[in-house]
Amino acid sequence: MPTVKDLMTKDVLTIDANKTVIEAAVLMSQNEVGDLVVMENNTPVGIVTERDFVRRILAVGKSTNTRVSEVMSIPLRVIDPEAPIKEAARRMVNKGIRRLAVIKDNKLVGIITATDFARHLGKKTLSDDILEAMGRSHYPIPEVFEK
Repeated sequence: MPTVKDLMTKDVLTIDANKTVIEAAVLMSQNEVGDLVVMENNTPVGIVTERDFVRRILAVGKSTNTRVSEVMSIPLRVIDPEAPIKEAARRMVNKGIRRLAVIKDNKLVGIITATDFARHLGKKTLSDDILEAMGRSHYPIPEVFEK
């Protein structure tokens, strides 16, 4: 069974907790991502997502100069890279979240998201390849004889 490290995104974008939400939004837009892990003194402490922007900034009329630390989702939900993907899925469903930071030895090593699961499920398996090859075979189909 695959583990979290097999599906996770390794290049995680981060932002300092003291940066503004406009700086976060620009960084997310430039990199075409929907989240940033928020760091304080090189330690991951939270996450800011597009949903946070809508619910905690736009919907309540906060300034774009608001600090990321004021709108980030906390606590940061985490998982070990060696954990089975089933465990990651269970945690995400139980907590109603779409992302888990992947932490090893107290360091951020990746992030696993709902998109990572979709990407994994969309991949062809060896079984798919074999069945597809069998479907393309040119073996004659035997005729049925009546008695």
